[in-house]
Order: sequence, then C-alpha cells, then structure tokens
Amino acid sequence: MSTQRVTSIHVHHGFEPSLGDWVAGLMREALPGREIVSWATVEELRAGLAEVEVLLAFRPPRGIWADARRLRLIQMMGAGVDALLPAPDLPSGVQIANARGLHGAQMSEFALAMILALAKRIPRALEQQQARLWKMYGLPQLAGKTLGILGLGAIGAAIAEKASCFGLRVIGTQRDPKPVPHVELVLAGPEGAERVLRESDFLVVLLPLTPDTRGSIGARELDRMKPGAFLVNLARGGIVDEQALLERLRSGRLAGAALDVFAQEPLPADDPLWSAPNTILTPHLAGLEPEYMQRLTALAADNVRRLERGEPLRNPVDRLRGY
Repeated sequence: MSTQRVTSIHVHHGFEPSLGDWVAGLMREALPGREIVSWATVEELRAGLAEVEVLLAFRPPRGIWADARRLRLIQMMGAGVDALLPAPDLPSGVQIANARGLHGAQMSEFALAMILALAKRIPRALEQQQARLWKMYGLPQLAGKTLGILGLGAIGAAIAEKASCFGLRVIGTQRDPKPVPHVELVLAGPEGAERVLRESDFLVVLLPLTPDTRGSIGARELDRMKPGAFLVNLARGGIVDEQALLERLRSGRLAGAALDVFAQEPLPADDPLWSAPNTILTPHLAGLEPEYMQRLTALAADNVRRLERGEPLRNPVDRLRGY
C-alpha cells in the first residue's frame, strides 16, 4: 500500500492553538507510518501547501489552491464547506469530504434545549434572577405545537425523533423529499419552505450555506412566520438576515430566538444582537463535545485509507451543490 502524507491540520483562529496538535496526535495513532504535520497559521499552510496530499481543515483560506500541486483530498473538520467553496482555483481532481452525520446526537439535544428554554421563558427567568425580581408569568406547553425544520438531514431527523417525545408536530424541507420518521410533512421548493414558515411555532434552521441559501431568510420570510413564533439557527449566520430578525424581536413580532451561528464570528462586542429580547446567543458550539474529535479523526483516517485504495469516500461533497 502506498503511503500518503497527511499534513497540516489547519486550525481556525477561533479555536485553541493546541487543538491542531491534539488532532494530529489522534491521526498519528490512527495512521501509523505517515507524516502528519500540524500547522496553526495560514502562513505555515501557504508555505507548505505544495507538498500536501491530504489536508484536514476547519476554515481553510481562499485563493491559495493554485500551489496545491499534490493535493488529493480536503477533509473538512465540520459539516459546512462554505468557508472553502466556491474555490475556482482548486484543481478539479481534488476530492472534498465533510463531517456530516457526526453531530446528530449532540446537535439534536442542543436544539431541543434551546426550544425548551425559549418556550419556558428561561431568558426572562434569568433576567429576573439577576434583578432579584419575583414576578410570576404563564408558560405554554410544547404538546400540539408545530416544529418546522428547514434542512431535514441527519441532524433534522434526530431532532424530529426527540421532538416527538414532547408531542410536537414536525414538518420540514428537503431538496429531494422522502419520508422521515416522526415527520408529518416533508416538503420541497419555495412553496414548501413557505408552508413551513407559516405553520411553525418553532423554526429550526439547518440549511447549508450556499449561494442559493445565503440571505434566504430575510424580512419577507420572517414576516411569513406566525406572530409569536421562535427561531433557532444552528446552520450558518449568513442564511438569516440578522438586522431583520433583530427588528422583529424588538417589536415582538417574533417571541424569541436562539442563535449559535452569526454572519461575523466571533460576534463583535458592540453587536446589537447581544441585547435582543428573549434571545439566547451561544458561540458556535452546538456540535462540540469531547468525543467529536475522536469520531472526526476516525472518519478522516478511513477516508485516507479509501483514497489509497481508490475507493469512494465517506461524506463526499458535491462542489456544484455546495454540500
């Protein structure tokens, strides 16, 4: 068997610098006998890219791929590939794989936690606690409410399964609709998305960020939602118009939101979203857990072996679709 050079774990600056060394160590255990290098900076990546055959990356920089003469595979460290694509300078022979399917359990738990927190007015309770204010208020139940999921993939299916335990009716969208357990309606196209917006008491956004989905939930779409509905975005910040969302949260048109992703990350300290009413903000952590990197490196190592054997990759990415 030929030896591939698994090189540079490129770590986005938002993570701890030690993460790359940790992942490189896991990869060395999984792929003994191969040279595995961890690079923490874009400068290091640029300097060594000409010799790279396989790259693990979270948010690789744009415009550098003309020098990637030996590159055969980019294994993304997350499900999203919007940081990489479109990449017109990336040689057509380079395969791309992502980490979809590794977040299902963790992200579905997180989504239900956010839905429960919003429905039970936990942000208000915390505000009253900080103010030492004792003031009772009513709390709606989840049973009988409608949960809409835009982007019914593996994570959406896991959310639907857990949501059914609370008596939620679940509807959602897929590009190519097929039955999903615990989902009453699986819809497609603009008409399907509009129906999900209109009928949802809770809307969870799980769409990939592509040219088609960027900005796709703007003022018009938010106004299609039920008055008093809640929005949970676990996908990408560029999909939801944050200014339009903020206006509807401030006016009370929407009852609340939970956002784990933002158009600019880290979210600037002076961003008005920090003070949006009945809103929960988290720093892009819905899919993070200690076991995730072990699952990721197992997937990456398997794809390296598949590449060596000339076999199809797990989780291949379609460049034209962007996921």
